[in-house]
Amino acid sequence: MRKIRIAVPLLVMLCGFATIAYTKTDELPAGPIRDRHELMEGIGKNAKIIGDALKAGNTTPVAGAAAKIQADAGKIAALFPPGSTHPKSRAKAEIWQEWPKFESNTKQLQVNADALAAAAKDGGDVRAAAHNLFDACKSCHDQFRMPEKKKA
Repeated sequence: MRKIRIAVPLLVMLCGFATIAYTKTDELPAGPIRDRHELMEGIGKNAKIIGDALKAGNTTPVAGAAAKIQADAGKIAALFPPGSTHPKSRAKAEIWQEWPKFESNTKQLQVNADALAAAAKDGGDVRAAAHNLFDACKSCHDQFRMPEKKKA
């Protein structure tokens, strides 16, 4: 139980806060690069809702936030067309080099978000399902997203 209390805030930070990039949305070109940045910010905000709810011991908002992540996860792959790179984007070239793995990660996020929503609705193990969701975020970020640039 203690590990979960430590892991959940850490994973929320990695999944939620880390999606809010150093780049302002208006610094990105219109189209898929800006759209995916905004989508990921939305996923991060919903991950934060989930993490905050778990810390507070109130799972009421979890199902709705997880359902939003599940729906948004289904949009991720389409926002990474080949060649959609930009100096201010944190997307690694590995996304396109390892497309099947990237696409599999987005589908796993959908599955895990759906399982979390179901656990929250049905009285299942919400903490374990949240852990799986945050693991999916972290796994994809570790493989396919550049680290945040440190501000001078």
